[in-house]
Parts: sequence; C-alpha cells; structure tokens
Amino acid sequence: MQVTIPKRIAERTGIKPGDAVVFEETPDERILIKKVSGSSIDVKRVAKAFDNLTGDMRKIRSHIDEAESGLIEGLSRHIGS
Repeated sequence: MQVTIPKRIAERTGIKPGDAVVFEETPDERILIKKVSGSSIDVKRVAKAFDNLTGDMRKIRSHIDEAESGLIEGLSRHIGS
C-alpha cells in the first residue's frame, strides 16, 4: 500500500519516496508514523534481480524440457514393451 505524507512532515522526519513506515495507534487514539530504518527500496537493484531471475528461469526451463522428453521416451519404451 502506498500513502502520501505531507511534504513538511516528510522533510521533518527524513522520510523519502520508497521508505517503509509503520503506523502505531496510541492509547489516546493518536496515530504515530515512524520511519523504518534501513528500509529504502533500491528500484534498480530489484529490477536487476528480476532480470537475473528471468535469465535463470530460461536456463532451467531447457533442462526441464530435456528431462521431460527423456521421461516421455522412457515411458513410451516401457509401455510399448
């Protein structure tokens, strides 16, 4: 979920786009917004990780296809015997 924090409050608290925050309710029904330290999202790093995953999945897929073909051939010979 995304929320918009007023610029004045974001500047005062050091909250930047992509930072994670938590909301806490106090006993007197006030809402506190706290920045979660060390949680900035590096969009470029996440995108690179997805690219790497996609490449790895392509490599793995060829091995799965090869194993599947071998299994089908083996079953065909077994059933045909």
